[in-house]
Amino acid sequence: MQIKIRGEMTIADVRQALFEKLNDVEEDLAIRYSKGATLYLHPTNGFGDEVVPRNHSGRRVDKVFSDGPYRSAADEFKL
Repeated sequence: MQIKIRGEMTIADVRQALFEKLNDVEEDLAIRYSKGATLYLHPTNGFGDEVVPRNHSGRRVDKVFSDGPYRSAADEFKL
């Protein structure tokens, strides 16, 4: 399943649009689980020009990985 968000916007706006669309998918399509997800960002400078993301040492960053949201100790131990 693809979710496409069109147009140039801030990361905060992308986050909100994703949140809203995932809410719609959960409620309207009754999808409760996913094996994972891949999000492709097309970074810009706010004027539509592409930007190459770089780390502190100047190396290009093409992928960022996540093991999911932070789980508190209460969640881990079902408190």
